[in-house]
Amino acid sequence: MNVADLIVEILVAHGVEHVFGIPGDAINDITDAVRRRDDIDFVLTRHEEAGAFMASAQAKLTGRLTACVGTAGPGAVHLLNALYDAKHDHAPVLAITGQVATAFVGTGYHQEVDSERLFADVAEYSRTVMSEDQMPGLMLEACKAAISTPGVAHLSVPTDVGGRRVKSSRSDLQLGSEKGQMQPCSASLDEAAGLIDSATRVVILAGIGAAGAREELLAISRHLKAPIIRTLRAKDLIDTCDEACIGGLGLLGNVTGSAAMEACDLLLVVGADFPYKDFYPADARIVQIEPNPGRMGRRAPVAAPLRGQARPALEALLPRIREKTDDSFYRDMQQQKADESEDMQSAEQSDSVPIKPQRVMAELSALASDNAIFLADTGTSTAWTARHLPIGLEQRYSLSSSLGSMAFALPAAIGARFAYPDRQVIAIAGDGAFAMLMADFVTAVKYKLPITCLILNNSKLGFIALEQEAKGLPQHSIDLLNPDFVKVAEACGGVGFRVEKPQDLAAVIGQAIAAPDPAIVDIIVDPDELILPPRIGVKQAFNFGLAKVREVL
Repeated sequence: MNVADLIVEILVAHGVEHVFGIPGDAINDITDAVRRRDDIDFVLTRHEEAGAFMASAQAKLTGRLTACVGTAGPGAVHLLNALYDAKHDHAPVLAITGQVATAFVGTGYHQEVDSERLFADVAEYSRTVMSEDQMPGLMLEACKAAISTPGVAHLSVPTDVGGRRVKSSRSDLQLGSEKGQMQPCSASLDEAAGLIDSATRVVILAGIGAAGAREELLAISRHLKAPIIRTLRAKDLIDTCDEACIGGLGLLGNVTGSAAMEACDLLLVVGADFPYKDFYPADARIVQIEPNPGRMGRRAPVAAPLRGQARPALEALLPRIREKTDDSFYRDMQQQKADESEDMQSAEQSDSVPIKPQRVMAELSALASDNAIFLADTGTSTAWTARHLPIGLEQRYSLSSSLGSMAFALPAAIGARFAYPDRQVIAIAGDGAFAMLMADFVTAVKYKLPITCLILNNSKLGFIALEQEAKGLPQHSIDLLNPDFVKVAEACGGVGFRVEKPQDLAAVIGQAIAAPDPAIVDIIVDPDELILPPRIGVKQAFNFGLAKVREVL
């Protein structure tokens, strides 16, 4: 076989089912190798960035290695933003890019970029295949780097290398995988147990690193009478549908979560690397479960570090700690959660025109199937899904979390639908974010993927407007001139709907979800609906008032 055939053979051996991107001179051998197989498919996108987002979303949802491609020069450059999304959210993605012929590498040739330097920051591993003799070694190293980190790996293939015959007779093309998980040492567990036993108000902060430890998380919550606060990505693991979970943390979190943080005397952090230091408790002791020592304690001082994965660490910790009998703190947080939920219902049930975004989330929640997959974009849509879209036990939720990139939701929905062809897949995006990569709506049509795209249309970059006002600045440079999204859907071969009255939401969203073709629902929402942080400081209030005065003047 040749180099391209071997690359594809190794992808298949590692469970990769789709390669996303756009073909071109330098990678035509690779896309042709995919064409000649029936166990892997090439997905032609309209932009390489969209293809990389599809791969990133698939990797986040499945936990498996995924792949995207871009040809030499601009094709490779276009991958970068979405690959940074995969890097920051620890998604195993292999990016394969083309390169000019080996004789011209380093000469400033047409479309040449130094791809190893270009990908040096985003990728854990970045190499160029300069000779067929380097295969399959380089490809296997790239797969190992992406899977073990997990994160991004990159392989560059010059146009004259992909078709060369491979001399290696190696037949073991799949990496061995370690099935075990690391448990903290006994001394560390005993130290942590002592701190927990001496505390009276324990709170658990759960991150996406606790995936696979849901039952253990709930067990230790019951044992300690400890409410659970989740990070935004951890909505995919646990949400307010569970009694123990009282909500989220941070600017997009809720009042109850912040109140619990301020009141606790011990915080148990499980698989979370929550970056916003101002939301950690000022005086509570912290016990952190974290497998990566580089992330241990970098957000707040940790009294008892427990190095290991969430499930074995919780299993080992539980029998070492005494069961707490006083549940007054837990019950108090549950009451605050109930009160806050009741307050939120007024907006979720509002008949106001323009439509309240909270009402959209409530209607969507009632209509979505029990195993629906939600992909949220970056912007105000992130906040509305964070607070007003509860995620059930069998449902899934993902977003561009740590990078916070706009344009994620649509391509992510396409990647999700390829991975889960029998499940409802719903993208939720603002008009600004959706328009960035809306050309790839036609990709969903091309491959007959019945995704549903809800556009929260407020005709502006709403989140940026809030950021401006938080600094005391008037809104500026954020007004959008939008196309007719219904006609965009129809021009692409899908179906489009427009909703301006809240009474029409249920019928239209239900019709879009049931449609056999990809659908866009353009929902005209209130541009003045505010996203308030769970707690407002004097400076924030002053700046907001100052911004409003400046807007009037």
